[in-house]
Amino acid sequence: MGIISKKARSEIFKLIEEIVSKYLKRALDKPKANSGNPFSMALLKDFEPLIHRIHGLKGSMGSQMEKIAEIIAIESWGKDNVKRKINIDVQLPKNVFQAIDSIINNLSNASKLPNYRNEKQQIIEACQNTSHDFESYTYEFDLELYDQEAKRLYYLEMKGPDPNTTEIPGAKKRLLAEMAWGFLNKECEDVDAILALYYNNKFPKPYRNPKVLYYFDPDGGLIIHDNFWNFLGRGESTYQELLTVFSDYSKQNKKRIWDGFSKLIDIDPNRS
Repeated sequence: MGIISKKARSEIFKLIEEIVSKYLKRALDKPKANSGNPFSMALLKDFEPLIHRIHGLKGSMGSQMEKIAEIIAIESWGKDNVKRKINIDVQLPKNVFQAIDSIINNLSNASKLPNYRNEKQQIIEACQNTSHDFESYTYEFDLELYDQEAKRLYYLEMKGPDPNTTEIPGAKKRLLAEMAWGFLNKECEDVDAILALYYNNKFPKPYRNPKVLYYFDPDGGLIIHDNFWNFLGRGESTYQELLTVFSDYSKQNKKRIWDGFSKLIDIDPNRS
């Protein structure tokens, strides 16, 4: 029996349908796209709108992939153990925020490489020796998971493989703050806060984006591609099953997708 149930497959199909319908509707607008490269425009002028829309499709899938992640997690972790897109007023002692800022400054200055185990220990020590002054910030948590058996809490922030440079330090601070908040406010044995990249754009080559790897340690604070989906589904086949769901949707809707996207291409039979 697979990790992803028939019910979950149906829910994921609906989310894929939302993505495809959005872009098929845009195809009717016949946008005038320009890559900015005159040579690629000269070579692929008639196809540029199609290429532009496909690129846009890849870039806008993040919110739907978060919903798909929630569907898979609920089946494997239990509904009561999964929360998505929750805003929490994170109140922490000032010394904890100072420890977080110190970790981030060292990474930004390249004076240290990311080491999740050491960073986590610094957070734990700061939480054990708290000051009386507090600071408060409101953070949005992409995904919170709780392992009841291990009494272990996970905070995950989901992103694509090539986030903006300015996003990464902010994500690092939020995750460390979420980790500290979990240690101080939740009744659990352990807390992890992880950046989750839902695919590796260089697969099957290793993920090598320096913007991310300057701040996140692949040996602890970063989970990518199949490892992420298999973690969510608690099974080694989750990633492949999810790919199959997308593939099955494509097979069932191939003509509809082609008919829609082909409208983006102007075919002039008199053009030589």
